[in-house]
Amino acid sequence: MTAAMTTKPSQPSGATLETAVFTAPPMSRTLRVFFANIVLPAGIAYTVTELLDHMRGPLLRPKLFCTSVVPPFTRPYHSPVFNPLVWRMLCKARVPGALQNRVTLRIAARSIRANDVVYLWPPYDTALIRLARDRGASVIAERINCTGRACKVVLDRAFSRIGRALPPGWCNPEDMENEEEQLRLCDFVTAPNAFVTQSLLDAGIAPKRILETSYGWSLSRLQAAVAFDRPARPPVFLFVGLGNVRKGLDLLLEAWERSGVQGTLHLAGRIDDELRARCARQLARPDVKELGHISDMASVYADADVFVFPSHEEGGPQVTYEAAGCGLPCIVSPMGAGRIIRHREEGFVIDPFDTNAWGDAMRSMADDVGRRHQLGLAAAQRAQYFTWDKVGARLYELFVTRV
Repeated sequence: MTAAMTTKPSQPSGATLETAVFTAPPMSRTLRVFFANIVLPAGIAYTVTELLDHMRGPLLRPKLFCTSVVPPFTRPYHSPVFNPLVWRMLCKARVPGALQNRVTLRIAARSIRANDVVYLWPPYDTALIRLARDRGASVIAERINCTGRACKVVLDRAFSRIGRALPPGWCNPEDMENEEEQLRLCDFVTAPNAFVTQSLLDAGIAPKRILETSYGWSLSRLQAAVAFDRPARPPVFLFVGLGNVRKGLDLLLEAWERSGVQGTLHLAGRIDDELRARCARQLARPDVKELGHISDMASVYADADVFVFPSHEEGGPQVTYEAAGCGLPCIVSPMGAGRIIRHREEGFVIDPFDTNAWGDAMRSMADDVGRRHQLGLAAAQRAQYFTWDKVGARLYELFVTRV
């Protein structure tokens, strides 16, 4: 907002008095962030906090409303509805997380004022969106994945390949309609990759209401794996994430078995029981190593030579940004590429169903050490554009200029 006022400033004797016009500075607004979940240094909560930590500027004052915060992962802008002791008591009493989340949003909604910027993270709440609009706030929805309707198309194909229907509760028609209504009620919706953008357009969201964004990676968190001089050895290929059909692990294991690469495939993350049963033979191979859940991700990236991620559906895959930041060439699906990996520039972007092409790409990376190093260097250089400080600064600028 700008305002003009006319004054007659003091002038030296004999000087001509002229009308001076002054423009008031833009008004600072409260950025009320609604995250109906527990805040801890992992998962989506980590992403929310990194973004807010780096959205620095005088025009937005962040305040994060959440269910609770796990110490010492606290920030001055955190506003938990339950302190950690009460939250643990609720969990011990088996109060459902969904109920905790609803209570969080109901209590936090009381704080909304006119001219606030309300920044919603899933799950959304229709009543809260309407309340915010009625009170004169601007509403932004963070879209961490494609819309449910777009997800269903992609995941139907992935599950039908193994002769299965989508698991119960996934992509429910009523939920998809409710989600699209919520997004249409918002003033703006973020899109951390091109597929999210397209899914929003298909849902009837006008282009001018879509904010093109990205996620990022932390240099301090992964310092031990950055500019790391990897030794000469049989190559190590790394997959990071939940080992399930959605992430394409079954296709990766099939491609790995066909590739004949003389190296090792590392799997970091919990593997789904059903996929484990389905892929028992491939998982039992001596050149496949399960790492399980790992807290020190820098050591995992440092121990790898190539990152592989055939995910069917993503928003902004954190692991891809991190792998690139650690100088790993990446073989990824189009969804797994995020906004960072480009085909034949920082790695290979391949349809996850094309297991032959995946096998060829892995053999190429195993056999051509020079190309592997070249693509890894390109990935590290491009990743400098996606450090959290740059990503947060761009998001701040986007909110200020568009909202």
